[in-house]
Amino acid sequence: MMNVNNYVRNIAVLLGLILVCWQVKASEPEKRPNILIIQPDQHRGSVLGIDGDVDAITPHLDAMAKDGIRFTNAISGAPVCSPFRASLISGMHIHKHGVVGNNILLNPELRTLGNIFEDAGYATGYIGKWHLDGGIPEEKVGGYIEAGERRQGWQEFMGYEKSHEFIDVWRYDDNKQKVRVEGYDWEPTWHTDMALDFIKRKTAEGKPWCYYLAYGPPHLPEQCPTNFLGMYDPSSFHLPPDIVQNLSDSQQKELREDLQMYYAQVTAIDFEVGRIMKHLKAMGVDENTIVLYTSDHGDVLGSHNQDIADNYKALGIKRKSTLRTKGKPYLSAMDVPLLIRWPKHIATGQVCDALVNTIDITATILDLVNLEKASGMQGTSMADWCLKGEGTKKDALYIGLSKGAKAWRGVYDGRYIYSTLGWPVLYDHATDPCEMNNLYDSEEHATIKEQLHQLTIEKAVLFEDPAVRALKKQK
Repeated sequence: MMNVNNYVRNIAVLLGLILVCWQVKASEPEKRPNILIIQPDQHRGSVLGIDGDVDAITPHLDAMAKDGIRFTNAISGAPVCSPFRASLISGMHIHKHGVVGNNILLNPELRTLGNIFEDAGYATGYIGKWHLDGGIPEEKVGGYIEAGERRQGWQEFMGYEKSHEFIDVWRYDDNKQKVRVEGYDWEPTWHTDMALDFIKRKTAEGKPWCYYLAYGPPHLPEQCPTNFLGMYDPSSFHLPPDIVQNLSDSQQKELREDLQMYYAQVTAIDFEVGRIMKHLKAMGVDENTIVLYTSDHGDVLGSHNQDIADNYKALGIKRKSTLRTKGKPYLSAMDVPLLIRWPKHIATGQVCDALVNTIDITATILDLVNLEKASGMQGTSMADWCLKGEGTKKDALYIGLSKGAKAWRGVYDGRYIYSTLGWPVLYDHATDPCEMNNLYDSEEHATIKEQLHQLTIEKAVLFEDPAVRALKKQK
């Protein structure tokens, strides 16, 4: 018969070992999450199947939305390529970081997302269009970005100032020369492969990583693999009432062809997102990776065609076609997708209508990984919405572009879009979702216009925008 004392002693030892193991595990720091930012160029937020677009074929993005949270009121507060990109990595409005329009150098001394993650011990990487180095090269494409501060903390950098050559896939060699990437005839496929290679290597090294994947499509040019083009029939697109009312038959035909290319490019990007999610799971890192999908701006896709043409003419801007553009205070130009997935942390199937501006995305990313914002960052974190299902609700978002005569500033409160100075508009989305009736000069809406103008001034003061002086002079 077992000695009772020995039995008790053995049980005590076993309990002690269990307690020690529990204490060791409990004391281990939680593994820091990885970050993957996926940002195609010019993907309008409404062009998603899950957002109700019956024409859009986006199964992988729809699945990502269901696996996390989808923000339905996310906008690009400065809806052009360079200003958005500068705002996202700096967390500042355009007048603070200085990139008020395209082709302006972002101050290399600013502390941006790449710098913050690098200083926190993350491996950082970037691939794709950069457009923050001060201009378009003489050959109109390419543009080597010098190593050092101008790469803003992204250690493995495969970016370029501007490309828009999706079929002729190229990179820069060690001599800063453009060289063809063999084996590829579609740039997003190469971008995805390079991102996955980075992730695989850094995961094997045991390092947390932050990677920025900046796809080129669905921006122009009109280039896309034929298998994706074949998924869309130009004649089958459902045109909104403003298009039917305002475009001629020939313009509608041209737009339908544009839509075939645009939607095919969106689906081609969706396919790459599917590849990424599949490989993250295969590598065993999907549960510890925050994947964020957004875009730099939308695309009017035929809306406001005559208004844009008239304003361009007044500003002395020559454009062959205005069916596709951005940079204006229209929701079609500002609306962007914002999907965030982080298994076991962000509950699935969340749909949030809280207002989100570009600079809020920056604050959210940093908050999710418990990193402090840099001095001067102006955004509000949406992390509580992601993790707790409730959080900050803003009264309105501050929007605008440029400075001087071409500048416009305004607010978006989820119902009204208001802009003044160089591009005066007032639309009520509760009664006019297609923005067919500009109420800016409506006497009936003079009171709401004044309220929105005062709100614009308040936001300009809050964010220290020098444009406040011009706003106060504006009636």
